[in-house]
Amino acid sequence: MVAPKPPPDWPGLEAERDGVGYDATKISNIAEALREIVKPLKGGGYGEHKGSIQDLSVNALLSDVRQQLRSVSRWPGGEQFATTLETSHRTFLDLYEDILTNFETAIQLVEAGAGGYRVTDAANQGT
Repeated sequence: MVAPKPPPDWPGLEAERDGVGYDATKISNIAEALREIVKPLKGGGYGEHKGSIQDLSVNALLSDVRQQLRSVSRWPGGEQFATTLETSHRTFLDLYEDILTNFETAIQLVEAGAGGYRVTDAANQGT
């Protein structure tokens, strides 16, 4: 599949034509704001951040439910269901970790962009 191309008059495609500007400080501030947004998702202190990866690693295991399912005699479906819960939990956490890693990469790219603009500004000002 070929990615669609924007029309030639799409705003921002040509910086000079469209008056596109940048502010390295604002870009750095955006990176910092994104870093603050991701902090609760990563977790921290015990019980501090509901829905963080640490919280879900501990509290979404459904250990009691799985144990109860496995304890029902004459019901092989209970064992299968418990195994499905375990697999689903691990898959969910793996995806969550991937999202956090990608989010951190995006933040680093924004920060690198701000640094690149600072270097360009310094070079243009001769400092």
